[in-house]
Amino acid sequence: MPRIKLYIATSLDGFIARENGSIDWLTKYENNPETDYGYSEFYASIGKVLMGRKTYEQALEFGEWTYREKKSYVFTRQKEPTRRENNVEFVSEDIGEFVRQLKRNTEEDIWLVGGSQIIKVFFEENLVQDLILFVVPIILGSGIPLFDHIGKEIGFRTERVERYENGLVKLEYEVK
Repeated sequence: MPRIKLYIATSLDGFIARENGSIDWLTKYENNPETDYGYSEFYASIGKVLMGRKTYEQALEFGEWTYREKKSYVFTRQKEPTRRENNVEFVSEDIGEFVRQLKRNTEEDIWLVGGSQIIKVFFEENLVQDLILFVVPIILGSGIPLFDHIGKEIGFRTERVERYENGLVKLEYEVK
């Protein structure tokens, strides 16, 4: 059975973006000549990509569609997206039901990209099996939280910890 993996970066104080959605504080960690932080290996291991509409629209601002080789599903309550990329399907039905069906019909692991509102639903519905978290050594003070009032306690088992020279720390957890 495929696993759903939340693979995401967060500030020390638990924010995944500034209040306006900006992730400018991550740019100094991109295109590191020494490492890609395991991204290539991770990306090769997944077959599908899941995200919310706001995350989709932000990803479009980066230029070329980053996930073009993977089937992507964007969860939205809106009827028409601002721009539709190839290999992207928009989903407005019940998230839990859709994802459970998707897992039954896929063999490769699934990447939950974000954002905060979708992450909340996935944890409420017990859909995430693995958390791969990159902690960036910065305090933003405010922004979009990684975990926004999930409303229940969730335990994790630490699988791996990796420290990079630039201060970034990669934490890998399995949901108990």
